[in-house]
Amino acid sequence: MVTYRLAKQLLSLQLPDTTEKEIDFTDTLFFTTSPNRHLPAPAQVRALSKDIDTRPQPTPIIFENLNLIVKFGLYVTIVEALNLWMVKKVFHDKAPVPELFGWRVDEEDYMFIYTELIEGPTLDECWNRLGTIEKSAISDQLSRITVTLRQLEQDPSDQFIEFNEWFACPNQCLLPDNGEIKFTHAELDRRNTIVSSFTPVQIVILNWQQAGWYPDYWKCCKAFYICWDGEWRKDYVDKCLQPRTDVYTVLSDYCMAMGTG
Repeated sequence: MVTYRLAKQLLSLQLPDTTEKEIDFTDTLFFTTSPNRHLPAPAQVRALSKDIDTRPQPTPIIFENLNLIVKFGLYVTIVEALNLWMVKKVFHDKAPVPELFGWRVDEEDYMFIYTELIEGPTLDECWNRLGTIEKSAISDQLSRITVTLRQLEQDPSDQFIEFNEWFACPNQCLLPDNGEIKFTHAELDRRNTIVSSFTPVQIVILNWQQAGWYPDYWKCCKAFYICWDGEWRKDYVDKCLQPRTDVYTVLSDYCMAMGTG
């Protein structure tokens, strides 16, 4: 059982058992719309992959007839599955994510995450074709999603609070000392945003593997790291994320020194 605080109310969730190598979420649409259906076995997914032997992160496999996509690989983690499950449970449609149907871990320790297939281009693919009104609507949605996620507060006894103190230690004197720890996607950019509808504009956020508890300035620093300048910086980062270039400079120097840049 894990406890969060949301809008000043305590919220307790029984997380899925991460030691299980095979889990189906039978309350999801995949199963409720067709109770006798089964998720494709890892061997089936592997057989359909054309780059499993050549890429550390294979291309996800799509099963259009099942409205299903499977993300898999050695570097796919249980953390991403748990983040998807938690965000859907806590925020429902206020933070739009694909529905998680289940996961598998095979004999080679490849993780397979089975989720709802979201149709549509990534924002990166269609950004240059969008008009000013559409871009503004998308930026507003991203801003609302960011604010929504940041309403979730962790348990004060959570060990990750201590981790964040340790992480910042070498440059503590140069970083804000009054910031809060917030739940953050950590990669909220155009490549991880699907435009699922254009009339009206509607987006869905993908790739939650880095999401977690970070200092409140982290989201802006990561956005700078991904896109330092250009239209995306002007239309989204500067507009929605309260830019902190001073903090970004400190953290980027620290990350480079650690070999993570």
